[in-house]
Amino acid sequence: MADLDWLLNPGVVQLLANGLLMTVVLAVVCGVLSFMIGNLLAVARLSPIALIRYPAVAYIELIRSLPLLLIIFAVYFAAKPVLGLNLKPFPAAVIALSGFTGAVVAEIMRAGLLSVETGLIQASQSQGFSNLQIFVLIRFPIALRRMVPALVSQMTSLLKATSLVVVIGVPEFFERAVLLTTRPPFQPVPVYLLVAVVYFVMNYGLSLLSQRLERTGSGVVVKAS
Repeated sequence: MADLDWLLNPGVVQLLANGLLMTVVLAVVCGVLSFMIGNLLAVARLSPIALIRYPAVAYIELIRSLPLLLIIFAVYFAAKPVLGLNLKPFPAAVIALSGFTGAVVAEIMRAGLLSVETGLIQASQSQGFSNLQIFVLIRFPIALRRMVPALVSQMTSLLKATSLVVVIGVPEFFERAVLLTTRPPFQPVPVYLLVAVVYFVMNYGLSLLSQRLERTGSGVVVKAS
């Protein structure tokens, strides 16, 4: 077995730790932004106003039909010639990942909102609730509990997708690992195995969180019924 003590070298550990921190920050920022974008797009797509609904539909269908890698390249390389913006790698990655994931989240949100029973909405209206109160107090909370597994699954996909921004030079975890393989002792296999273990631990943790939230949400529904 090859000597793997070099993986415990403080410089190596610091390099990977900095990359992992960048990955976590990128995933959290994009997760929050994509949730906000997804909410706005879902509400817009369900709007009875055509001028609001059709642009939302066009954006969602267009973005979901394109490869994420293409969107990353488009944002990073087309920003300057098209918009006159000289984007750095990190903000370009945030825009690309958030824009893509937001479109996917919008469809999850739309499905969740449409899953709320019409009888609950009608009962709320009969009690004098306004449309805004029905959405904020009844429809959205019920839909959110039902969307938790799909949303967490999408956040898992987002966490894995952060590795794609290696192509534009964002110093995230995978990029640091690739850099490490180009240095002595030139052993890519243990490095990539370590990367796989770290991603598995993070994503498995998200899976356990999803199961816990799903059980909690089910308990709330049972108590309320």
